[in-house]
Amino acid sequence: MKPTSVNSGSLSWHELTASSSKEAMAFYSQVFGWKFKTIVVAHAPYHIIINDGIDIGGIAQSPAPAMPSNWTGYITVENVDAIAEKAHELGATILFGPEDIVGIGRFCWLKDPQGAIIAAISYLAL
Repeated sequence: MKPTSVNSGSLSWHELTASSSKEAMAFYSQVFGWKFKTIVVAHAPYHIIINDGIDIGGIAQSPAPAMPSNWTGYITVENVDAIAEKAHELGATILFGPEDIVGIGRFCWLKDPQGAIIAAISYLAL
């Protein structure tokens, strides 16, 4: 898994949490010509999206089938914990994390004061 950017402040990854990852992969492969490779993250399959040989994002099966499928953008940061703390101070709700992803880095999901969800991630040295 290689992010599209490791520069702080840049959008480096897009992730789809899908009610059916199998159906999502079938749809996006036909619409955009995306390819996929499956790895295991936290004991669950994770499908990396590949476009023209570049890893651009991933698709994960939703842990809550009733939850609508949704896309989340990941912003590269130097220190996820500091970003989570600052976002919280500014009125954000921390939805998940910060938590480590073995072999990849550390991330969190947050909801900004207007209700939009975004993720922050610090990658291990790549």
